[in-house]
Amino acid sequence: MKKPSSFGRKVLKAAGLILAVIIIASVFYGFTSGWKRLVVKEQIISDSRLQAEFDNFKIVQISDLHLNSFNKCPQCVSRIVDSVNAQNPDLIVFTGDLVSRQSEELAPFADILSRLKARYGVISVLGNHDYAIYGPLRKNPSSVVKDKNKLVEMERSMGWQVLLNESIIIGDSISNLAIAGVENEGKLGRLHLADLDKAMEGVPSDCFTILLSHDPWFWRHKVLGKTTIPLTLSGHTHGGHFRIGKFSFARWMVGPYWGGLYKEGNQQLFVSTGIGGMIRFRLGAWPEIDVITLKR
Repeated sequence: MKKPSSFGRKVLKAAGLILAVIIIASVFYGFTSGWKRLVVKEQIISDSRLQAEFDNFKIVQISDLHLNSFNKCPQCVSRIVDSVNAQNPDLIVFTGDLVSRQSEELAPFADILSRLKARYGVISVLGNHDYAIYGPLRKNPSSVVKDKNKLVEMERSMGWQVLLNESIIIGDSISNLAIAGVENEGKLGRLHLADLDKAMEGVPSDCFTILLSHDPWFWRHKVLGKTTIPLTLSGHTHGGHFRIGKFSFARWMVGPYWGGLYKEGNQQLFVSTGIGGMIRFRLGAWPEIDVITLKR
């Protein structure tokens, strides 16, 4: 095999140096600014089964705040709230992981988050990190349960409606929309708390239902093909904190449903890549607010 010429070696060396600089600069940006680069994404979700009253119904989805990551940037949370309210949503949904280790992480931000406003309020479910199983309480089962209950009460004191295998009906007796929420269940971990049958109790069969499930794994294994629920909203993946085009490490970590809209048959799943995380780093998979408009 012919060796590169002296000029060729210089070109390769220069190219390698440029690539290294780009990588270092990108990683530096991800750690210093990328995790605060909030973007608003718009998504239209169409379904002919949607009742006419809810055509153009606007839902803002936020997910995976992991509030401890904003301890040194409370103004970042204020900016999130202002950005959500600026969308003038009909409904705000939060799809889990408000905290990372325990409920006390919410306390400094409770007043800020209570400013979230929508016509039908804020509805939330719990994510795996909301059960205090990763923090200092994890070895004490009774403390874990108490802390989870405390978090739920704190959310409710902010005016949020927390669904624990429950549902809420929006609308009148003729046209209505159901929001159902299950507790966390996924492929990994020891949380298998979802009870979909219980969550769907009392939901009319002709009601268009939106299911909130923190982990998109639940849709693939417990909703798709096993129910008639037309739309599920999830989070959990963070987009792997890194994305280039359609590539993300999340594809290897959590499977094929890691960010965006997916459709199989007449059922759809939307996965938000969320806002915060266990590490203050994002590159490409920027922190996102998702504005979902329902269409007939």
